[in-house]
Amino acid sequence: MKPNPAVLLLVLLALGGMAGLFLSGMKPESPTAKEAPAEVMPAPLPAGSVDDLQKQIVLLQGQIEYLQGQNDALKDENAALVQKLGTLGMKNTPPVVMKDDDVAPDFVGMGLEMMKMRKLHALPMVTTTVSQAEVEEAILKWLKQQQPGDAAKKLSRGLTALGWIPEAVDPLPLRAALLARQLGGWYDAESETMLTIDPSTASGASVTDNEPLGIAFGQLLREYGSTLFQPQHGPLTTDMRIARESLISGDAALTRFLHSLQNPASAPKDDLPAEDPDHPFNQVPMPAFLREMALFPFSRGFDFAQTLHSAGNFAQLNAAYSRPPINTAEVIEPEVYLNPERPAPQEIKLDDVKLGGALPFLDDRLGKFACATALRMHNDDEAAGEGTRGLVADRLLCWAADGGAKRDHAAWQTLFQDKASADAFVKAMLNSLRQRYETKGEAEFTAQGRFVALVRNRGEAGVVLIDAASNEARAALKLLMK
Repeated sequence: MKPNPAVLLLVLLALGGMAGLFLSGMKPESPTAKEAPAEVMPAPLPAGSVDDLQKQIVLLQGQIEYLQGQNDALKDENAALVQKLGTLGMKNTPPVVMKDDDVAPDFVGMGLEMMKMRKLHALPMVTTTVSQAEVEEAILKWLKQQQPGDAAKKLSRGLTALGWIPEAVDPLPLRAALLARQLGGWYDAESETMLTIDPSTASGASVTDNEPLGIAFGQLLREYGSTLFQPQHGPLTTDMRIARESLISGDAALTRFLHSLQNPASAPKDDLPAEDPDHPFNQVPMPAFLREMALFPFSRGFDFAQTLHSAGNFAQLNAAYSRPPINTAEVIEPEVYLNPERPAPQEIKLDDVKLGGALPFLDDRLGKFACATALRMHNDDEAAGEGTRGLVADRLLCWAADGGAKRDHAAWQTLFQDKASADAFVKAMLNSLRQRYETKGEAEFTAQGRFVALVRNRGEAGVVLIDAASNEARAALKLLMK
């Protein structure tokens, strides 16, 4: 083994001091010499001999090699103990069989590093390797807790009624598949175990490359999940749910980013842009609108978390879990969230929401990001931004359509700061409707079996988009939303 040059330099400096003592006729004291292994300790040599000093150096080089070997052995033993600590309490966990040339990923050590950097005081997570299908199943179970019953399917029906996705789908299995690819694992709160994906079952190499992000997300979910997602408060609106997901997802993305700066080996290795057809995210057959909503918490959430971290380090992020963003507008504009006098969310109230005596199957708030995403489908980013800038509230209501209609009835009420903001929205939305339905750009028309109207209300600051399956429903909704 080649001696460490730095250690050898220190030894030579020490020998220089010893030589000075020899020349002055003094004998150096070595209080630790009796504790070193006898087989590597140099024998006493007469003072004043240059040849003897050279022999002493050779013997000390051998001692350095021995101590370095002992240090390497202790490192290996320590790594094994840390890994064992991470599996304490694990039930019915099959052993991971490694090939001779494989190196087991040190998820426990990585977690300890991230917790220390993120200033989280907790024991390391129990980790175990499972198939990608099992990870997706665990994620799906958690997603169903956040959107219980058929809430997610109803939202999908509503977006279909507006024409923003081609057909209604169950978005939760698709979201679970996407999250598995984004995170490379999942923290299962029930078993208190971090599930990492077995590379042999991964849908691509980049999936396991994302495990550092999954570790960071899992630590934060374990620490703050019960505070951020409290089922006793009832289901969250789409806008508020995405905003809360943006806090934890952005925090995890920032943690992973800062960790990768210190540990370049853990940096993302996938250079493909998300819009590339070969990107692993595009393996999931998810409608574009739903995909944008699923990716938002990580992309814009990172910017949000970075702003909070810049304002008050990790203490500011920790405090945010007790005061999470109330909507996606605050995620897009963190300065609004950080304002101590941030405005309370406005609600759009209606005296009656029954259509033909029936209550809507969906009553939801989509928020600023969903509004911008809808406008961007047929407008450039500048026009979509202008059309969304003044939005202060919205409410989406959908009713079941009879007669075998492929799409239900929808009325989406929006409210803006002033008439000028509403004008910008109307301009962008009319352009979207013109392209989607191939019309001349009129505010009320019938096309492709749909009865559409874009109506101004609420003192010219409100705009309601009606997309109905019959003329009777359109007329009734115009009166209802007036």
